[in-house]
Amino acid sequence: MDRHLSEGDMIKSIFVPTSGSDTDDAVFATALAIARPLSAHLDFYHSRLTVYEAVARSLPVQFCVGPALTNALNDLRQEDEDRSLSSVRHFDAFCASNGIAVRHAPIIATDASAMLTQETDHTEERLLLNARHSDLVVLGRQRHIDRMPYNLIELLLLRCGRPVVIAGKVPPVTVTGTIVVGWKETPASARALGVAMPLLQAAQRVVLVNIAEERDAAPPELDHLVHRLAWHGIAAESRQIAHVSKLTPSHLLRIAEEFGADLLVTGGYGHGPLREAAFGGVTRALIEGAELPVLMMH
Repeated sequence: MDRHLSEGDMIKSIFVPTSGSDTDDAVFATALAIARPLSAHLDFYHSRLTVYEAVARSLPVQFCVGPALTNALNDLRQEDEDRSLSSVRHFDAFCASNGIAVRHAPIIATDASAMLTQETDHTEERLLLNARHSDLVVLGRQRHIDRMPYNLIELLLLRCGRPVVIAGKVPPVTVTGTIVVGWKETPASARALGVAMPLLQAAQRVVLVNIAEERDAAPPELDHLVHRLAWHGIAAESRQIAHVSKLTPSHLLRIAEEFGADLLVTGGYGHGPLREAAFGGVTRALIEGAELPVLMMH
């Protein structure tokens, strides 16, 4: 059973963007699996679009004229209203079925709590603001059904300054059974490890994994890191994987699967802040598709 942590833990406010569709199921379950062992607050958030924003994100509507345009605008308004109502219903049902207290003011809690906020207009700016003001972001992969920015995950990774958990396809029971950390001797890996510390402390098993990317490169001192983590009460294991000719996402995901990982922790590697969609191949593949939840910090 997951053990609860002290009030000094850093993950207490979790930002959860919602789409108002069935794709939220795995996202909600992932967020709750993180919040429960940390007694954290879930800030569910639905971004509504003005008709002008919706048109800007709907290419076919931009070519409509006359009555066709009027009908298209009415459809966009109705779609936004339907998704808003669906978000409320989904939130209410989720909280009721999981016994989650709905709270709008902070208290000292021994279990997860939640609230739902809806805002309209200035979508990207409000998403970034809410993400920056939280300890962690949990969201699903973009399915384009809610007209959010196509590069929303990359946008948050690069500009919110907070760790991002990308939910898998299947709602998880827990994320703190076995956690695999994909480790490289880089600042991005160190940041990801640092923000994941409360979850690592709650985990039953933590495995540090490094895959050699150069044949003659000196391996990182994983045992040194294991010793440092022990000061946090984390009994981590280390695994050094021999050099592979070309590192691909399948290597890291296969290792995570072999260990039965509930969560993969890794740094997010890009090519500079001016190229927001240009992540490295392994990171991009993890962003676009992985069966298990992935925690990233750029």
